[in-house]
Amino acid sequence: MNTEHPYLRDLLLIGGGHAHVQVMRRFGMKPEAGVRLTMISRESTTPYTGMLPGFIAGEYLEQEIVIDLLKLARFADSRFIEANVERVDVVNRRVHLSGGRTPIRFDALSINTGGDCTLDIPGGEVIQPVKPIGRFIHNWSRTVAYLSRSSQVRVAIIGGGPGSVELALALRQRLGAACEITIVARPSELMKEHGKRVRRHIASALNDHDIHVECDFNVVAAERDVNVRQITLRNDEGAGITCHHALSVTGVGAPTWLRDSGLDVDEHGFLKVNRYLQTEAAPFIFGAGDAVSLIGQLRTKSGVYAVREGPFLAENLRRHLTGQQLKHFRAQRRALALIRTEPGRATASRGWVQVSGNWLWHYKDWIDRRFMRRFQELPTMPEQTFRYRGELRTDAPDASMRCGGCGAKIGADLLQRVLHRLDIHSPSSVHMGVGEDAAVVNFGSGTLAISCDGFRTMVDDPWRFGRIAAHHALNDLYAMNSEPTVAVALVSVPLMSDNLMEEDLFQLMSGAISVFNESGVSLVGGHTAEGVELSVGFTVVGTTGFNIMEKGMLQPSQSLVLTKPIGVGAILAGGMDGRCDAHAVEAAIHVMDQSNAAGAQILSDYSVSACTDVTGFGLGGHLSEMLRASNVSATLELDAIPILPQALHALTNGIQSSLEENNEQVIEDCVYDCSSLDPRLRMLADPQTSGGLLAGVNTEYAESCVNELRDVGYNNARIIGSIDANGEPVGQINVKS
Repeated sequence: MNTEHPYLRDLLLIGGGHAHVQVMRRFGMKPEAGVRLTMISRESTTPYTGMLPGFIAGEYLEQEIVIDLLKLARFADSRFIEANVERVDVVNRRVHLSGGRTPIRFDALSINTGGDCTLDIPGGEVIQPVKPIGRFIHNWSRTVAYLSRSSQVRVAIIGGGPGSVELALALRQRLGAACEITIVARPSELMKEHGKRVRRHIASALNDHDIHVECDFNVVAAERDVNVRQITLRNDEGAGITCHHALSVTGVGAPTWLRDSGLDVDEHGFLKVNRYLQTEAAPFIFGAGDAVSLIGQLRTKSGVYAVREGPFLAENLRRHLTGQQLKHFRAQRRALALIRTEPGRATASRGWVQVSGNWLWHYKDWIDRRFMRRFQELPTMPEQTFRYRGELRTDAPDASMRCGGCGAKIGADLLQRVLHRLDIHSPSSVHMGVGEDAAVVNFGSGTLAISCDGFRTMVDDPWRFGRIAAHHALNDLYAMNSEPTVAVALVSVPLMSDNLMEEDLFQLMSGAISVFNESGVSLVGGHTAEGVELSVGFTVVGTTGFNIMEKGMLQPSQSLVLTKPIGVGAILAGGMDGRCDAHAVEAAIHVMDQSNAAGAQILSDYSVSACTDVTGFGLGGHLSEMLRASNVSATLELDAIPILPQALHALTNGIQSSLEENNEQVIEDCVYDCSSLDPRLRMLADPQTSGGLLAGVNTEYAESCVNELRDVGYNNARIIGSIDANGEPVGQINVKS
């Protein structure tokens, strides 16, 4: 955060549509001091609609047609939250999200979610909608695999516009002649809004590629016969068209939450905006794209208009927040439609004008790729830097891209040096102290486990950060088979306006309390302070039973069981500079936002006595601690260790957490039969935040234990190695590749 220009206003963008990605890029190119951007989207990537037919035909890869919203948010120095919107509270300026999380506050709001074409008819759930396109693309590989299995498959495409035509022709190219394709349209003719020449050309192309067209057929119901794996589409007269798979490319429908929020919508439920792309009933709410209806400038739903609205929307949001006069947006009356017809060929239509040819396909491809390059090849913005001079450079730490979470921990060697210098007294009441995951202290007739943990934020969403921090703090107690009961918080919030500081503190603590409530933990106090960045720490206290799990209780010939995958540190580091995509970061967040409570209970049920949670010192560092405390050695199977997608690729390409290099000292304790640069070996040093539990389990029951862990949601639980029978030399890790 730039402390010279604290944030004063929250600009909230709902949706990652074609207009909003331009808003993000323009604010990244020219930040507005005092304005904090946050994007909320149901998906972490957004596809470019113009390239969808080429993707279906197999001409483009998925990564070529999608914009990574997390990467774009990093460029714009903004926050990205992946969530579904339930409604907007206009009066209190709050956006309510699904998943039981707290609403998010805004000063100005913009909506660019697009719509969907789900058919609201009996049996409509058996029809696959093309919109939202992101969901369609995500499921496309399964769809095309299903359609390719049979040589006699029949596909019905419901819709009478250009989208249905492009989809049908692209499917023919992808699936070949064996697939029977039928376009089912309610109007009496396809593409009635286009001129006769266009319609004749399209009809000829469909005929040449043996694509059937059934017009004047209003689909009012769908029926699935599971015995013959067949769908029947019914019209209002009861006639039917049978197929094996049905796709919907009908007109765009408005998100239902717009009307449910009490926003000013038209008769179809689309948000009404004026010539400034602003709602008149609530001037702090703006909108663009398919989700809106332009007052006095009604146009068909098309990505062309959303693209043109983007620069005007960005400028008017900036002007609204700074109290300046807004700019008019004038929608073009006739947009140029470039329709992909056949491989290497396209048709251009504008009003009654129509031109076709190979050169048009190349022109369309050039336009589409140029648009995508603006978001996939983001410029590097200059930053003011201060350089050490002379001998000062020798001692300067690497201050570039310092990680949050456990990647921000102090290195193990530095910590050990400090602990050895401290005069630490351990009275008889301390059963376990420094060196264990939690201190175990006798209080009268009872025994308590106490631990504390904290770090600065590593994710954009303060609510998710609060949950992750709470999980992380509780993990120390779970690793010792202690039942947590109370927690105390220490929070620092960066300097901003009072409203924004209040909101971030509320979001953070709401996330933490949601975890504490799930875990039966009471938050009983804490302290808040102003700081350079958002950070939180928790002191947690729990009660212990007879079976305390300790680091130093590993036994020869036990199996080593790990409950969660590793790779969080590399993924978060890659997410910071955009080299790991949003899907990888979301996978890491999912791992961090998973409690270890159920895993600890299962390990306890299997009479595990040696356990730790894998955090900042990495799997290798924490295993080394256990081995030295237990006077044993171990063998690890590299191929058995679960690793998050893209984490190995990140390390191979020089992406690593700021704590990685210090942690790699543990490799000196390893004997390995692979290269020292093998990313699987280096992954042992990757720092984890809210990582899994590492335990020694009786080999006879280890497989059964892992199966039970998987049954309760630890899908990546694995046996990753074993404790050596002879135990010599103490602390050595034998790594088998």
